Amino acid sequence: MRPRPLAPVRVKRIDPPEKLFTQVIEASQKKILKLWEEGDRYFPKEGTRCEEEILHDNTVGRSYYQCNPHFWQCYWQGGVKEAPSLEVELFGQTFHVVARAAFAPIPALSQNPRYYDLFKRKESGLRLNYGYMVELIVKEIPGLSQPMLLADTCRDTYLPERIYGYGKVKDEKDEGFIWDNFGRNLFIDKFYVTNRQVNEWRILRGEPSKIEINRSQWPKPALLSLKDQINYCNFYGKRLLEAKLFDAASMSPADLKETKPSRVLRPGTPWQRDHSRSFLGMARINPDYQLAPLDCQLAQVHGCHERYFSTDSATWMGLHYSLGFYPESLRNFIEPTKNLKMSSRFFLPASEWHELGVLSNWNGVQEKKLPVAFRCYEEVSP
Repeated sequence: MRPRPLAPVRVKRIDPPEKLFTQVIEASQKKILKLWEEGDRYFPKEGTRCEEEILHDNTVGRSYYQCNPHFWQCYWQGGVKEAPSLEVELFGQTFHVVARAAFAPIPALSQNPRYYDLFKRKESGLRLNYGYMVELIVKEIPGLSQPMLLADTCRDTYLPERIYGYGKVKDEKDEGFIWDNFGRNLFIDKFYVTNRQVNEWRILRGEPSKIEINRSQWPKPALLSLKDQINYCNFYGKRLLEAKLFDAASMSPADLKETKPSRVLRPGTPWQRDHSRSFLGMARINPDYQLAPLDCQLAQVHGCHERYFSTDSATWMGLHYSLGFYPESLRNFIEPTKNLKMSSRFFLPASEWHELGVLSNWNGVQEKKLPVAFRCYEEVSP
């Protein structure tokens, strides 16, 4: 009788721990980025247990927790779930990747060891110039750690290359000021710069005594002088948003596919071309107009409840708060005296200020009766 051939025995591969560790970290990157970029999805319904990092209230939208280092800190110190870890299945085994509290406390914020550290490269270059340094370990492979730099990829939105118009025109036949951004990679902040972001700037500049310590104010717009607004943006290699870029991001093109239109339209609102048919136009006609919840989602005007990081006001390319909300500082090299978007929650819906292309003047000094927010933009080399 012929003997049955023996099946080959699979010998379990034994990799050096360094190689296996690297493979696990590489396999975990999608989950790490998901936690970082989509913190809003991990935010518990019952709230967090980390008041030193997050003092949440319902006026703040969950998008605030995207790419938010305080949420990262809260998550890993157990403020979101007990014994946090990211599970990775590899080679038939389950590994647990966790962040390590490897960084010294930031006394201006908390006495707790940090799960991240603020990072800014001293000399700009092709690599990432600023972000948040973190350190990861794998529970099943002790003795090894991996530093990683997280970028605030949630902050800005790309302005597509095409022909744009600036400001209003008196006659529809008048093209007014026309420009284009072909060959330029422009990224504009989606939201206003917040007190949290300015706190980080203060800390990196060695000015911890100037930070906003009231945690409930961290998600709200930072109210800086014009000089400090410019300095803040410049510190990160950015610039204070320009009026023509604001209009480009706010005025929806007639045809998104046609990047070189023969005629550039200038709609009065980001969501409706005919201003008179919007709730703002109706309020001008009807003095008894009653605001609806949807109206306040599109433009937070006088009579609306305050909300921050709401995402219902997005323009065609992802900018928020084009009308209403806060007055906004703008650099204007075309008409220098027109450097303020006045449309805001301080004016009734019937106000003439609530229309795209309508700007006012600001002397660069903050006043309690008219606080002025700002945002930055960045031009990235092709």
